[in-house]
Amino acid sequence: MLLVLVGALLLFQVLVNALLATGGLAGLLNRLIPRTELRWRQAWSFVPGRVHLRDFSLRREEPNNAAWRLDIDRVWVDVSLTGLLLRRFETVSVDVRGLRAHIHTVTPKKGEPPPPPPPREKDPWRIHLKDVRVHGVHEFAWNGARLTGITEVSGNLDLQPGERILMEDARVSLGPGELSIDQDTVAHVEGGTAGATLEVRRQEPEGLDIITGLTEGRLQLTARVPSASAFRRLVPRLADLHMSGGAGRVEVDLHVKEGRVAAGTSLKGAGAPLQLPVGPLVLKAPWRFASDIYTREDGEQRLGFKLTLGPARLEGGQGPAVGIPEVALLMSARPPRLGSALPDVHLQVQAARSEPVELRLLNGWIGPSFQVESGRALLEATSHASPEKGRGEAHVSLSTEGLRAHWGGATLGGRVLLDVDAYKLAFQRDAVVLDGSQLRLEEVTVRTGGDDARGWDGTLAFPEATLTLSPPSFQGRFTGRFSNAVPFIALLTHQGVLPRLLSPLLEAKDLELSGTLSLGEAGAKVEALRARGQGLDVRGRVSSTGGVPSALMLVKLGVLPVGVEVGATASLHLMNPQGWYTQKTGEPVE
Repeated sequence: MLLVLVGALLLFQVLVNALLATGGLAGLLNRLIPRTELRWRQAWSFVPGRVHLRDFSLRREEPNNAAWRLDIDRVWVDVSLTGLLLRRFETVSVDVRGLRAHIHTVTPKKGEPPPPPPPREKDPWRIHLKDVRVHGVHEFAWNGARLTGITEVSGNLDLQPGERILMEDARVSLGPGELSIDQDTVAHVEGGTAGATLEVRRQEPEGLDIITGLTEGRLQLTARVPSASAFRRLVPRLADLHMSGGAGRVEVDLHVKEGRVAAGTSLKGAGAPLQLPVGPLVLKAPWRFASDIYTREDGEQRLGFKLTLGPARLEGGQGPAVGIPEVALLMSARPPRLGSALPDVHLQVQAARSEPVELRLLNGWIGPSFQVESGRALLEATSHASPEKGRGEAHVSLSTEGLRAHWGGATLGGRVLLDVDAYKLAFQRDAVVLDGSQLRLEEVTVRTGGDDARGWDGTLAFPEATLTLSPPSFQGRFTGRFSNAVPFIALLTHQGVLPRLLSPLLEAKDLELSGTLSLGEAGAKVEALRARGQGLDVRGRVSSTGGVPSALMLVKLGVLPVGVEVGATASLHLMNPQGWYTQKTGEPVE
């Protein structure tokens, strides 16, 4: 009987090795387990139940076109032979040397319903892998992401295809490696650890939800970032930013609970100066960031993120560089589900008030007609937004201090404030579109010749405006209101006193304005000018291409129209002023 048993055992071993060597066992298992394919190049077994495989691969496809694949250099498996008779693939231990893992998932497009789960299999196989140990993972790839440098993996896996997945005591050790996305290296991993527990059961109608089944997990690592462009690849909301430079280092402590980023998460990093093109401008600054989970006063948990750039410099064109102590991007969202977009995002950008810029540096940029004697400008920016709700505000503000300038023979002083609607702000190759900007003039004084200074303020709105940086120029269409007619008085009295016929201008208040403005190296031009207020109607055009401004205007005081021409001297035209104005400008008058 003993000889019979020994002979049967030897015969069984010969049969097993024949099935392993010829691929018959792989073919049998492939037929028994749907949508699963096993292959190996060499295989043998000297002890019943202990199998040695070389160049082993396991691939499985899901009904929604998702798939995963394992490629193993060498593996020793202690398998339960009696379990195979009960449709169970059970192991006592699995020892793997050299592994490549590839996972491809399919996310339904926005608005598309998720695919229905596959039908339940009748009497499905059960795969139970105990004491799994993997030494030397060549790469782990998830869709377009690829990670190398995994040194050790251990854990237990209990799988019933289509019904249940249980992964316990999973542990991963990370050594030096690389993280790449779409073959672009975004980080050099120095080292770290990871652990997770996964329990997934089939639910109707969802099927198996692996992400939600990640009941608990933690990833800790440190890495060097070769370029700030890594953030553009890792954070989809930054995909349109083309950053360069900014090599640095990051530390990650990621906690996961029930498939979502959980409390205890901490991300931080810092790096060398990066360059961020903003249309024709370039922002240069070192960076640092921090992120964690915090609890609001109402008890809701939020994921907070702060990216700080500073001290920063904004450069571009022929204008002066602007120094900004700090630019901060603040973002908060509900803790996201792994692999999904951030929900309920709130964004805020804060740019600290810039270092003062001497306005005299602009004299070579704005032409000879308008020259700055003294004054400084300060730049500031704020914004807040909820992209999902389509709400938010964003403003870029420019203010001046101690402004004193000369325009022709007039001396101007006061304060200028420019407010730009950043939601309408657009950047082109060599220009900045400033549609929706507002220009406020406060406490402006105008002095001509020996006259006393006259006060003036006003507001101009630019529905359309473009600032070209090379060559420098500005063009825009404006509407607005002046508190009085001081600008026109200054222009008319540049070379002399105000004609008595035009003295009602001194009393004009609350003028409504419209027109177009062009400003560049050649000088300034205002065309299609229209001003109305308190019985006064002015239309005309003004240009200043040298030291002396010139103007053609049709001034209507009550019912009396007067043509006015200003240049080296000022002259009045009382006979058929409308015809004179049309002849000079080509602009018809009603």
